[in-house]
Amino acid sequence: MSEETFMSPLASQVQRFLQFKRAVGCRYEAEEGQLRIMDRFLASHLNPRDPVITDDIIRTYVTLTGKNAVTRLTVLRQFCRFIVLEEPRTFIPPRGFLGIRKTPFVPHILTRNEGRKFVKACFSFRLLPRRRAPLRAMLHGTMLLLLYLAGLRVGEVLSLRLEDADLSNGVIRVQRGKFGKSRLVPLARDLTDRLEQCRLFVDRSLGVRPPDACFFPGLRGSRYHRDALWKSFQKVLAEANIPYVGTRKGLRLHDLRHAYAVHRMMTWYEQGADIGAQLPILATYMGHVGLSSSQYYLRLTEDVLEGVVNRYQNRFGHLIEERRAE
Repeated sequence: MSEETFMSPLASQVQRFLQFKRAVGCRYEAEEGQLRIMDRFLASHLNPRDPVITDDIIRTYVTLTGKNAVTRLTVLRQFCRFIVLEEPRTFIPPRGFLGIRKTPFVPHILTRNEGRKFVKACFSFRLLPRRRAPLRAMLHGTMLLLLYLAGLRVGEVLSLRLEDADLSNGVIRVQRGKFGKSRLVPLARDLTDRLEQCRLFVDRSLGVRPPDACFFPGLRGSRYHRDALWKSFQKVLAEANIPYVGTRKGLRLHDLRHAYAVHRMMTWYEQGADIGAQLPILATYMGHVGLSSSQYYLRLTEDVLEGVVNRYQNRFGHLIEERRAE
């Protein structure tokens, strides 16, 4: 993000708010862009002699923005709550202000059969060689495998560096994950082997690279953009014959992380494990700040429901009498 300074009469407050959010562990990268949009708007709408954010100013701002109104209103609301102690006249828009509400997204969880097809498609993923991106197929196929088989966040995969991957021991180190947390993530042997193949493949093309180089380099060795990975994700879904039904309806990249958590719980159910004891392990592995974050991922799918029913049918089925219609 550009180091361009803020320009509105509340520029210093906006800068302090951004610093505060990052100090408490929020990356606030996309949100910084929204702050700059907000700041430019305030520069032309606030009274320089008495810069107070009023109800009317917020209504005008929301009306003018149109696209991404939910995100922009959310950022503005948080900013108003931040500065209200300095300026009590600041208007704080309530939740659902002007009927603007965030629609909760229900993740699409891969079935186990879809998961198997997805992994197969990632391993065999091929793109026509491109002069500017000859490594893309190998890199993107490997990144998608990490999202599904290790439950990593998209940003964690894109930010992975060579020094973060201890492939001899099958462990990667996630640096500065969500909320600034770092963690070690052990990998399965076949996934470790794929990462090793990917690293050697890149080395043959780019030569020796420094330890802090991107593990998955884009053009000129820079970090890949999420949009490029998204396009390959859609191609892999098509290759695996997994339907994509459109924005906010079909499988998202982040849903691979949901699928990882659900499938891990399914395996524990089948093994007869104590789920209550295993949940903290899942939370630690996935880099959550608490158990409630892990519970968010545990969506009932047909596979999970069948596993739960079978487990408790085996344990307690003899206590329940079935009555047949006469």
